[in-house]
Amino acid sequence: MYNDVISERFQNLKNAGMITGADAVGQVGSVGSGDMIRIYLRITNGVIKDAKFKTFGSVYCLVASDILCDMLKNCTIENALLIKGEAIVKALKGLPDNKMHIAELTQSVVADAIEDYHKKQERLAKTNVAKAKK
Repeated sequence: MYNDVISERFQNLKNAGMITGADAVGQVGSVGSGDMIRIYLRITNGVIKDAKFKTFGSVYCLVASDILCDMLKNCTIENALLIKGEAIVKALKGLPDNKMHIAELTQSVVADAIEDYHKKQERLAKTNVAKAKK
C-alpha cells in the first residue's frame, strides 16, 4: 500500500514532538478536515537549528511533516520559505492524487511559522525599545 520511503519513515519518525518555548510555531489545516500540521522551530541568528512537528491525519501527512523538519534544520529562514511542496512529494517518492494537498500544507506551515517568528521578533524589539526608554 505505501512505498518503501513512506513505510520506513513512518516506523522511524525522527522529529515528532514539540519544542517548549519555540521561537516560531506554525499551524495549517484542521483535524476536522483530516490533516493538520503544527511545526515548532528553534531559530538562532536566522538559522533554523531544530524543527519538530505534531500532526493529526494520515500516514502521508505524518511522514511529510517528518521529512519537512529534516529539510528545515540548518536552513536560513529565507531559504526555508523556498522549500516547495514538490520537494516533499519528491522526497516521498510521490503522493496519491487524493493526498496532494499535503504538499501544499507543508509549504504553508513553513510560511505560517516564519510569519509567527517575525511577529515575535517585532514584539521583542518593541519591548526592548520601551525598556531602553525607561
